[in-house]
Amino acid sequence: MIKKVDHGFSYYLLKPLHTSSVLNIILYHGWGSNASKYLEYASSLTDCGYSVIIPELIYHDSRNPLLNPFSQQNMESYFWKVIFQSIDECHQWLNRSNIVKKNTVVAGVSMGGFIASGVYATAELKGLANINGSGSFICSERFFRQASKRDPLTNSEEARFRMYDPINYVHGDGSILLIHGEQDQIISIKCQEDYYSYLTNKEKKVHMKRYKHVGHEFTTSMQTDFLNWLEFQAAR
Repeated sequence: MIKKVDHGFSYYLLKPLHTSSVLNIILYHGWGSNASKYLEYASSLTDCGYSVIIPELIYHDSRNPLLNPFSQQNMESYFWKVIFQSIDECHQWLNRSNIVKKNTVVAGVSMGGFIASGVYATAELKGLANINGSGSFICSERFFRQASKRDPLTNSEEARFRMYDPINYVHGDGSILLIHGEQDQIISIKCQEDYYSYLTNKEKKVHMKRYKHVGHEFTTSMQTDFLNWLEFQAAR
């Protein structure tokens, strides 16, 4: 495992020890977590022969982390800033790096699923795995605002969201996996379903797996389904 910094884009890179990697995975963590917490899980992916890239996100990790990320004020002020800037940073890095996009998938858990979907929507990558996140940004923000009894999006705010919302982009022809717990009270499955509906209408190669009695967690069965999907991508 090594840590790299490229024009301000910092990330951990983990590679298989004894085999050449057949697939690159860009893996994004959730709100209030950090890249180092994903190292153990990433190591299990390298054991399967994959290279894993875990970006450090603004207001997390070593990048000016928030003292209390789960305060309502901080979540309302910074959640989307992290998502939008992380999407921009990944696109810039992909364009200047020598990574082979056709051998690269982007994945994310919770907030990381938002970021991964935003990256995939306009990058020609091999695939996307969105785990307990959302690829329908305006839908999700409306749910967030209703839950906290905030005012609806203004026209200017909605225009900003549309710049990043995956639902406004055609997407590539790679494989898409959407994973979500039906009892998730943090990120509503309704907006993941909205994203799924959009993708199916666009005739994309998308599969959505719903998990009964599962909340906002990355369960063992979810991990198994994700690994099976990765194996399929590596074989294509």
